[in-house]
Amino acid sequence: MIHPDDHARIGSVKVGETRISLPGFTLPSIASIFVEDAAVPVGTDTDRTPLTRYLDREDLFTVLFSDFALAYIDGSLYRDEALLGGGADFLRHLQAAPPLAQATSEKGTFADGQQAFGDTSVFRAIVDHIARDADVLLCDDLGDEWADFIGISTVTRPPMVSFYHAKHGARSLSAAAFHDSVGQAIKNLGRMALPSEAMPAKYASWETPYRGAGAVTAIPRMIRGGGRLEIEHRIQEVRNAPDLLKRVFIVTSSLSQAQVEAAFSAAATGEPPSAHFVQLYWLLVSYFSACAEIGAIGYVVCQP
Repeated sequence: MIHPDDHARIGSVKVGETRISLPGFTLPSIASIFVEDAAVPVGTDTDRTPLTRYLDREDLFTVLFSDFALAYIDGSLYRDEALLGGGADFLRHLQAAPPLAQATSEKGTFADGQQAFGDTSVFRAIVDHIARDADVLLCDDLGDEWADFIGISTVTRPPMVSFYHAKHGARSLSAAAFHDSVGQAIKNLGRMALPSEAMPAKYASWETPYRGAGAVTAIPRMIRGGGRLEIEHRIQEVRNAPDLLKRVFIVTSSLSQAQVEAAFSAAATGEPPSAHFVQLYWLLVSYFSACAEIGAIGYVVCQP
């Protein structure tokens, strides 16, 4: 393996009968980072493992091939012809939201007594446009965060629970902009059941106004749906629904649906996609798949 920036050797790739490994893998930027047992004080674990070795041992890496239909992800080899076939299945998970084209920040700026998120923030786009089908909308940002916003749709059939994860950034087709939001979304998939034992603390936190950048705003966390008792009743009603539909949305201003469609179209005509786009494709496919495993549907909401 060669580092793309300075072309230094950072290890090798070994293809075995059952897995791919990275013998000798090293990166100066993480060479001094170790994984230790959380039960002992930091720095005292005599069996600590270098992060590079831990990543290899736990298969926490992705290998891409010259055949773009193949990818080795988290210890398993996958084949998906959709990347070179126009990406129709992938594109069904993308939704365009025009307000994201005007977004200049994720949350906006804050001042004491402020009553709404900034007009050109991703948060405001979620509240006013993207989550408009949620008759209960809760801001869960900061603290024990399950999502930036949680939407409950009690008047739809089937009823729905939706988690919204917001992100702002410069527009690109790079996977780097998505690693945090994909990780956050996957980490909290289990919370989509709205576990009853965790809800009292959630209700208490939602009763407080939003705090941002040191300011105590007047932005309610219970944005829609009434007061605590009414919201508790609606959530209980939805939680018990046998046909509950679970949706996860990564809402980002850093991606354009038109750019993604153009990349798929070029690949379908034989033009090799960039390595950045291939990595983005497989990262989002893994996110969509993780959602499907728990019976949810994953989406990316982006610029047109």
